[in-house]
Amino acid sequence: MAKAVKARPAEAVPELCVRLHAPGMSTLLRAGAGGLAASLRALLRRERPDAPWPSPVPVGPGSATVEPTAIRLDWGGRPPEETLEALFRESFRLSTPLGLIELPGALPVDGEPRPEVRVALQEALKLTFLQHGSTTKLAGTSRTHTFTVDEQEVGIEVRTCTAFVHQDAWEDVARALHEGSTSLAGWAYPGAAERHIGLRVTKMEYTAAEALCACFALVGCLSYKAPKAGALVALAPSDLVRFAEVRPRLTPDTLDKVSVAGGSDAVLAVQLALRMEERQRTSPVLVSAEAFTLRVLPWATQQKSRSGVVHTGAFSDAVLDRYDTAARALPNRVRVFSPKASKKKGAAPERAGFFVASSALRAFITGNLAEGQPWYAGFASATDAERRFIHQYRAEGNLGALFPEERKGLIAMLPHLETAEQMLVESVHVALRQRFGAIADENKGNPVAMRNRMNGERERWRLAFAGAKTADQVRGTLADLWSRAGPNRALQAHWKDVLTLLRAEHWRAARDLALVALASYARQESEPEPAADAPVSETESE
Repeated sequence: MAKAVKARPAEAVPELCVRLHAPGMSTLLRAGAGGLAASLRALLRRERPDAPWPSPVPVGPGSATVEPTAIRLDWGGRPPEETLEALFRESFRLSTPLGLIELPGALPVDGEPRPEVRVALQEALKLTFLQHGSTTKLAGTSRTHTFTVDEQEVGIEVRTCTAFVHQDAWEDVARALHEGSTSLAGWAYPGAAERHIGLRVTKMEYTAAEALCACFALVGCLSYKAPKAGALVALAPSDLVRFAEVRPRLTPDTLDKVSVAGGSDAVLAVQLALRMEERQRTSPVLVSAEAFTLRVLPWATQQKSRSGVVHTGAFSDAVLDRYDTAARALPNRVRVFSPKASKKKGAAPERAGFFVASSALRAFITGNLAEGQPWYAGFASATDAERRFIHQYRAEGNLGALFPEERKGLIAMLPHLETAEQMLVESVHVALRQRFGAIADENKGNPVAMRNRMNGERERWRLAFAGAKTADQVRGTLADLWSRAGPNRALQAHWKDVLTLLRAEHWRAARDLALVALASYARQESEPEPAADAPVSETESE
């Protein structure tokens, strides 16, 4: 139902100027200004493909001009409602035949994402901006469509979307133009909550420019799927013209990229993609970024709230290099599972399905990188969402969080340690190698006993380091391991470097590094066959 808007004569409404650095422009609203610029660029390319960017963009009877730090909307001598309605109609669309939300400002210029990726992108929006049921209108029941995922045909349930709240939000902007301000519902600030609902003085009010940016934050921000949560990244651009060029290339183009391990992973992924742009190296397009993790909390089960916030500026190349290593070594994996046989007679066979598995180790590493901490900080006490320790490999009963293939991720991150840190890890590796060699010599004719003893040796040192609570306990456990292993060439050559980590102020780092060494240990080809990792459950939860 259309909202009543108090109209004024067209000549009485001045042009609307959206200023990137105006007072009250939060990171989310600045991201919305970038989304507005990207949408206007998409409209210009559709209406006038040969026009240079930036150029005045015709919008209904009016026009829009994008500048590096401002966007100006002229109404063309007509009521602003006509220009705003045309702008929103062309910027917030629905595609056919699946009825999926289509945001031209976020679509890649060189081709649209595959259908299954577009379904995943809409699911991500439903976890962030459009999580409340009233923000979208869906037609009928869901229908199962067949897509090709990982070279296999899978069935994905899709409900056709007939409308979503942003399409009619131009009326709120028009109201702010005529009345000076307006209020917007919760979809304008995902995961936030009004502190005092009964007191209007505490309600969030928007000027026309702010309301316009809040609407286009859907385009300027990036929404992702996270384990049992949604993740939202708001980017504050430094140059709206350049951000409009870059924004379409930030949209994930594969299923694994739509999912992230958490908010820190999401904000690092976006900044890594920005760095890959040629011009980004000499003149950054980003001032700051915020990532929100949205999940259902025990005290607010109606919809998802902000359970984590990461606020950061532009990351250094060194941090992005570390993230690139972690992302490549610990990729999100698309898992296709076989359909279950139906027990009902005559029932149609179910199609195969899929989910994307994210690494708990990747979430841990990216969390540290986003906070400016060493990537291994807190390894001794870190757990996954199920409260399983990430320094322990999964076994029967799922006591640990690490999967065997994640050892490669730890090994890949070792070169990003400082010299003293690398030497400590290497000294533990040498000690373990010598201990396993001695066990192998003592059990040459009994492979079962050899395997059990090696498993017990590794577990013994893991529990010893994990249980160390003081500097003396960490030093004592390291000394015990080194002494039992015999001469240690790595320690002999670099004992001065290692000594710095044994000081009282660094004992937590030494404990974390010792556990990293245990978890990342891998045998050399010349070594005897080591203990096999404990059986791993084949079941992975999304």
